[in-house]
Amino acid sequence: MAISKKLIDYSRYFNTEGNLWYFTKARAVKPDSLPEIIRYHQVLKETVIVGGKTWNRETQREYANTVAPGSSDAWARELKTLFNLLGTAWVENDMKVKLTPTGEALLAGDDPGMVMERQVRKYQIGNPELSTGTSARLTDKVRLIPHKALIELLLSSYPKPITKDEFVIFVSRVLSPDDVDNAKELLESYRALSDSDREKFKDSLDPNVLLKIERIFSYAAQFLAFPRYLKYTPGRIEVADEEAAQRVLDWYDNGNDTHIAFSSRRDWFSHYGSIDATPNPLHAIDYYRKTRRVKEAVSAYRQATRKGLLLDDKSENGFECRIQGEAALEEWLVQNLHKLEDGLSLVEEQYQTEDAGRIDILAKDSQQGYVVVELKRDKASDSALGQILRYIGWVRLNLLSNDEMVRGYVVGDRFDDKIAYALLSNDAIDTMCRLIDYRRLGVRLDTSRTEEGCNAQVVELPA
Repeated sequence: MAISKKLIDYSRYFNTEGNLWYFTKARAVKPDSLPEIIRYHQVLKETVIVGGKTWNRETQREYANTVAPGSSDAWARELKTLFNLLGTAWVENDMKVKLTPTGEALLAGDDPGMVMERQVRKYQIGNPELSTGTSARLTDKVRLIPHKALIELLLSSYPKPITKDEFVIFVSRVLSPDDVDNAKELLESYRALSDSDREKFKDSLDPNVLLKIERIFSYAAQFLAFPRYLKYTPGRIEVADEEAAQRVLDWYDNGNDTHIAFSSRRDWFSHYGSIDATPNPLHAIDYYRKTRRVKEAVSAYRQATRKGLLLDDKSENGFECRIQGEAALEEWLVQNLHKLEDGLSLVEEQYQTEDAGRIDILAKDSQQGYVVVELKRDKASDSALGQILRYIGWVRLNLLSNDEMVRGYVVGDRFDDKIAYALLSNDAIDTMCRLIDYRRLGVRLDTSRTEEGCNAQVVELPA
């Protein structure tokens, strides 16, 4: 079979398109290396995290020498890259090392292999950890969950494996879920070639581009093939358990294949390092709502509705207006915290915790105690109480020092009886958390829809 026009056209694309599945060359992630990877984390926790040390050259040298006597600080930085890839630990802006809930689960040792499988299944390209330097240039246009794309391609031609050449030339250049079907056709055409035509086609590809991907192939392939239903051997990836691989693909297709455009490293690690978060449109909706990204939230809402994941009687237009309303109310309240309580001052709007979610407004009162504010556009139920108590608990554990206190407000349009009963159940909870409706703050929200979209405006009520 001669080289098809489709393959010839693709060779031009391959030589000019700079984006690919970029994985750093830190340490091979494979089942055999798991005990050693766990030890790296244990030493990190004992020598760096417990003591609250700053991630500087001295700390890096100490950590590296504890892991492997005689190692340099460069080795410590390579391991940091590995932890970032796994979502188990990362360095905050204050240069303190944070172990994520996934990192803690890995050290707990109940089923570390399953912990790693879960991370592989939800790892996405791009993400904010790939937003600088070489990785930024190579992943700028990539928007997908690579493990899902790999399983799709493997199952489409099962039991044939994907060879190193096929991964380098075709698989690693899939930039979005929409490219997968095209990659299937290209793989079929390539496999149908004679050996001589296959070599001729490879000769048409830029050797510098090929080499760039070949250098990271083993790191990428071993990470993506870590789950027990896949198998990596030098030069190939194959399906080890077809039924299990199909179940995972079904899990993706049932609503767990959403790429989320995180705005910061903290946001990314809060999601990727979480035990519970999955790549589904419900998590995307929650994230985009909190970050007031209306267009993305509506798109995720549309996807969740299409997949039957929402029990929501609001139309897409109604959902958009709700988000615009939340954004308008938050903007107004940030500028008018004194109307909620005299002496309140803003600490941060949309404060992202590592593992408890995003706090709408974090403030301090006149006594320098923390005040957590959760906004609800519609009727607030007792779930809002659980949410704000979770935030209060996180602040108490992570931010309080000396005699500082923390309490909270749920601010909403109205409240159902359940949340009131929940507050009455315990005097301490009633003192710790208060319910305030917008009318008591002297405002109402007006929304209207035009051809351009939904408009929301906070209107002050007559005194």
